Amino acid sequence: MQSTIPLWEEIHNMPMLYANFNLGISSPCLLLLPENAENPSFVVKFNDFEVKVTMLSGKVSKRKDDTDWTKVLGEIELTISREEPDIPPEVIVSSDGRKDFGPQSQYLSNKLSLYREAALNITNRILCYFQYSLFTPLVRPFPHWDYNLNNPSWFNENREELKGGWLIMFPSIPGLDSQLGSRKLIPNELPSLQKFIEAPTNPSLANSLLSDAQSAWFEDNLRRSVLELAICAEVMVKRKFFAKFSPAGAAFDYLEDRSKVSVKVLELLDAVAKEAFSRSYKEEDPDSFQNIDHLFRCRNKIAHRGELYFKDDSGITISADKNLVETWWNSVVNLKEWLDSIP
Repeated sequence: MQSTIPLWEEIHNMPMLYANFNLGISSPCLLLLPENAENPSFVVKFNDFEVKVTMLSGKVSKRKDDTDWTKVLGEIELTISREEPDIPPEVIVSSDGRKDFGPQSQYLSNKLSLYREAALNITNRILCYFQYSLFTPLVRPFPHWDYNLNNPSWFNENREELKGGWLIMFPSIPGLDSQLGSRKLIPNELPSLQKFIEAPTNPSLANSLLSDAQSAWFEDNLRRSVLELAICAEVMVKRKFFAKFSPAGAAFDYLEDRSKVSVKVLELLDAVAKEAFSRSYKEEDPDSFQNIDHLFRCRNKIAHRGELYFKDDSGITISADKNLVETWWNSVVNLKEWLDSIP
């Protein structure tokens, strides 16, 4: 028999489900609060979720002439709730008193992904506000692989904790699949690690730029990744051709400072390289050479329009996705190895 309950009543009577996330913040986000003020708290909407956000402060300080206290945002607590069409299953208790959390654990596991997405998005929007509206330095997005995103505390509509057992989730850790040159430490490398600890060396500018490009890629900040890769390629090539303490380097610096010379990286890697070193990167690795060409075209579009695309030789517009930027990253690494092979 068809239900006679109006649809709005059916929706209204659906059970509520709550997930509590406590996410530690390492970025130096600062709050200015009266001495005995409660932790700032507010409620926002995210899709069909209602989210209560509480900003928990850590260390405090107060300068001589300050009225309020400066506190460091140490943790963000999120209570994410919405109406669900199904009721959480009860914990099954056997005749001998044993508890079976399986059905309830499976129920919560099936719900987790959307609640986790809400927690991650809201946390990163908070950090984005600190970074770009309050100009907080050294802010990094909250990582999607953080363990606490995968293990919230769950409650039903009566605010009774759901004893679904500890949900052991293994998130996708950046570098797990060896993307963009990431490697795992193996026992054979322990002597190298020990040697580095005893006599550390600073990373080269090229390696620093590659690392920054890699981090941006894992954070899905492809525009920044492309910019860092292009800068890295240009720095490596010009340092190879115009060494700082060589006559060519001094001449190049003199002309460049007076805007009398402008040499493109691609020209240096082909005709100029063949004249100077009897080798051409374009001839030896044409695929990587073309990737470097496309990387700089995309860099120019980002610089001029803030957009992540470029046009190939046939005039076709190509959008740069993660796979393509990963290909460019590998080509820049290949370029680095080629330049290092030139005496």
